[in-house]
Amino acid sequence: MARYQYVILSRAKAGQEEEYVRWYRDQHLADVARLPGVVNGRLFSQDWQKDYDLGPPQYCLIAIYELETEDPVATVDGIRVLLGSTAMPSTDALDKSGMIQVIGHPIAAIG
Repeated sequence: MARYQYVILSRAKAGQEEEYVRWYRDQHLADVARLPGVVNGRLFSQDWQKDYDLGPPQYCLIAIYELETEDPVATVDGIRVLLGSTAMPSTDALDKSGMIQVIGHPIAAIG
C-alpha cells in the first residue's frame, strides 16, 4: 500500500486555545490514530507563520498523520464522517474557518 502524509493547520476560537490544545493532544490525536489506514500522528505547536499575501488566519496547531492506504481521500473522509460522534468526540473550541487540510505523498527525501 502507498504511504501519504495528511497535514492539518488549525486554530482555536478566541480565548479557547488551552481547551483546544488539550482536546487535540489528549483526545483527538489518539482517536484518529486508531482508525484503519492511519499509521501514526504527531501534533506540533506552531511557532512561526509566513504567508505570501494569502491572508490566512494565524494557526496554532499543526497535525501530521501518516497514512497507509490505496485511497487517502477516502481515509480522510472517514475521519471527517466520525468527527463529532461518540466514537470521535469534537470540541466547541475548534475554529474551522480558514482551516487547511492537505494530503501528499513522498517524491524525494534527504537525510
